[in-house]
Amino acid sequence: MASVSLSKITKSFGGHEVLHGIDLEIGMGEFIVFVGPSGCGKSTMLRVIAGLEEITSGTLTIDGEVANGVPPGERGIAMVFQSYALYPHMTVYDNMAFGLKVSGMAKPEIDRRVRKAAEMLELTPYLDRLPRSLSGGQRQRVAIGRAVTRDPKVFLFDEPLSNLDAALRVATRLEIADLNAAMPDTTMIYVTHDQVEAMTLADRIVVFNEGRIEQVGRPLDLYERPRNLFVARFIGSPKMNVVKGEAATVYQAAMIGIRPEHLAVSAHEGLWPGKVKAIEHLGSDTFLHVEAAFADEPLIVRGRSDVPLRQGDTVHLTPEVGKIHRFNEDGVAFI
Repeated sequence: MASVSLSKITKSFGGHEVLHGIDLEIGMGEFIVFVGPSGCGKSTMLRVIAGLEEITSGTLTIDGEVANGVPPGERGIAMVFQSYALYPHMTVYDNMAFGLKVSGMAKPEIDRRVRKAAEMLELTPYLDRLPRSLSGGQRQRVAIGRAVTRDPKVFLFDEPLSNLDAALRVATRLEIADLNAAMPDTTMIYVTHDQVEAMTLADRIVVFNEGRIEQVGRPLDLYERPRNLFVARFIGSPKMNVVKGEAATVYQAAMIGIRPEHLAVSAHEGLWPGKVKAIEHLGSDTFLHVEAAFADEPLIVRGRSDVPLRQGDTVHLTPEVGKIHRFNEDGVAFI
């Protein structure tokens, strides 16, 4: 169990700075998720913590000890990558045991750790198999199991589910949640671009943008109280609707935001008239894309599947009182 402290961390490649003075405190046993668009610095930050990238300036502390310059293998960290990086000629057991053998650990302790990790991840029936006989999800569980056997102070996950199909992502995400519950004292830092992974796994989410932290908070806090327009539109799927001009001026704001579920739709009356451009039927949810004269892009509305609307119909939208987010000209939220 270890805390991780980042103080004024910068990272440059050549003359290009990609991390700009990152400050973050991660508590013991926390599950922290880094999110942000491609190129925002989240994976670079993870590699800095792992020791795979040198810090340009600033201080990294792990478990109360300064880790600047400490080799990766001595940081008490285990990392799970996008690629499984399994040895194809080794069995599942040997893949999970390999790092421990190299470190010179006694065979009985290696066996105990491998079998404990295999039981935790439901891999016991596959210990004698080669990786090629496993599914993608099972291979990723082996990669996670290899990290578990090291009994690390901190787990680092770099988009571990991105190579899996939708069904396997759901199953493996649940397994990672179970792993977190089974190891409550272990600190976990997880990088993803997936909204669902972030919202369902994290104790706290760290939103990165262009090498800086925009906001840190619990998932629902970020969803319900975004600090600025970037966070408001990045957190949530479908994204928040943003309206400028006279429709925002009514609420004494330069811009207002309203989430799809907070717009009521009616065929007869409402505050904002518009025309249905497209309808997405997703089983339990139906999303309407509504063109309105005052909006730069279609508004997305979570509708009801039993309301008989068609493409081209005129509808009227009304934002829910108390659910409107107001932003100034710089995109900063205010009450």
